[in-house]
Amino acid sequence: MIRTIETSKERKANLVAEAIKKMILEENIEKLPGENRLAEIFNVSRTIVREALRLLELEGITKTIHGSGTYVIKKNGLNISFSISVKVKSDEPKDILELLEVRKALESGAIRLAILNATEEQLNELKFVFSDLEKSIESHERLAETDERFHRKIFEIANNKILLSIFETLFPILSILWRSPLGLTDFGDRGLPYHRELCEAILNRDLPRALQAYDRIIELDVEDVKNYVRTHEVKEA
Repeated sequence: MIRTIETSKERKANLVAEAIKKMILEENIEKLPGENRLAEIFNVSRTIVREALRLLELEGITKTIHGSGTYVIKKNGLNISFSISVKVKSDEPKDILELLEVRKALESGAIRLAILNATEEQLNELKFVFSDLEKSIESHERLAETDERFHRKIFEIANNKILLSIFETLFPILSILWRSPLGLTDFGDRGLPYHRELCEAILNRDLPRALQAYDRIIELDVEDVKNYVRTHEVKEA
């Protein structure tokens, strides 16, 4: 229990430190408000504020002078992290449909960037990962794992660190789509045949064909969810 509390405090301090960095950039301030005021602004205890200030000082961003206050000594080249908190129910159709919308928005962009930015070596990596997926499709073993790896690789070869970071942040939520959402053990299976077309289109840098294949994969997933809803509505009627 103590370990959980300490982890929570550490996380809060990191979040406050990141928020102060944004404050520094947005307001171009030279001196931070006092601890009491910062505690009010971020609705945390002074203990959390002190830890956040300690983190900022370790990064060389601020300098606290006893009896005078905390001054900003670095405004350029700040490393700023962003985090989100989202709750999704794996047995709620609306949540799964919204997840599919988010996945489509992100991955369509990743496909575009992969076709534009990927090196030949990276395309070969995608080809290798797809080969592993194809074996899983034939044997129906480790299917969720290899399908997940294939889609993750698309984000990796897009060569956009911010997009990849967003994907990594959201992946614990998106992974529900590879883990039988709504209890549907065959969820996503109908879209598997289109993965070859998607892979080949990316390898050939054919964007229209790649997006067409990917759209079909998502459309079939959406149909699976809607069919689930209709089936359960009939059973409940």
